[in-house]
Amino acid sequence: MKNLMEEFEAALDKITAGVLSDEQQVEGDNFDLTPQQRKLANLGRVLMDLAVSTKDDNLSNVMAKVGNELTNFGATFGPKSLGDLVKKTGTSQVIIQKLLQHADAVANHKAALANDHEDGGLDDTDSDEFAEPDDAAMAAQANRAMRAKR
Repeated sequence: MKNLMEEFEAALDKITAGVLSDEQQVEGDNFDLTPQQRKLANLGRVLMDLAVSTKDDNLSNVMAKVGNELTNFGATFGPKSLGDLVKKTGTSQVIIQKLLQHADAVANHKAALANDHEDGGLDDTDSDEFAEPDDAAMAAQANRAMRAKR
């Protein structure tokens, strides 16, 4: 069991590495969350959001249950370790780790999309393609010019 805990903590450290630097620390945090707890809570929210759109009811229920417990990880009545999380959710350690990896991948993808949008990559509102004349308007203008020359 000790080896499994070390594996879980190592995997968790890997997932949560670099989550919050000093300048990203939320001002006025009354909950005294560690960066790992904050990361787990965010991953739990991602899992709960994904559970809503999952077609498989069993998987959806597992995702929602694990996500809910992750948001309470380290809280007074929440799970404090992987063993507690397994007990509270009734889900195996392997499934929890896979769900964490999936939630992390989705969160990273959403963050990349948001960054791309801020950088203008997804922003198509900068240039209005309808402000320029279309082919029909240009053809009509050319026809008027030809008639005027005759």
